[in-house]
Amino acid sequence: MDYLKPFCTQLIRFFESLSETFPEERDISMGLEGMRAAKLSNPKLMLDMFYTHIYLPANDMIMNRKDEEIIALARNVMSTQFNELMSTLMIFDRHWPSLSDNNRNVIWEYLRVLCLLCEKAKGIKPNRLA
Repeated sequence: MDYLKPFCTQLIRFFESLSETFPEERDISMGLEGMRAAKLSNPKLMLDMFYTHIYLPANDMIMNRKDEEIIALARNVMSTQFNELMSTLMIFDRHWPSLSDNNRNVIWEYLRVLCLLCEKAKGIKPNRLA
C-alpha cells in the first residue's frame, strides 16, 4: 500500500485542527496553505520535511509523550531554522502549558499517527517494544 497520500491527508488535517484551535497564529495558517500546495505539486516533499524536521529529532519524544523534552527541542529548532512544519513545534513552546488535557491528547495522537504513517511511507521498521 502507498502510504504517501494518507500521510499527506493526515498532515493537512492536523494543520487544519491547529488552525482552528489557534486562529491567532498566522504561521499555522501559512503552514497549512503551504502543505495544501505541496500536496498538489510535490507530496513527497511533505513526507521528507516531516521525516527530517519532526520524525528524526522527535519520534521518541512523541511516542512517549515527553512534554519537557519536546518543548526544549522546539525552542532550539525555532531559534535556528524555519519551515512550514515549525509551527507544529511552536505549539509546544507557546501554548502547551495552557492547553487542556483533551487538546494535548489530540495533538499527541495526531503526531503519533503521523509518525507511524511516516514509517510506513518510508519503509522504516521501528525499533520499539510492542
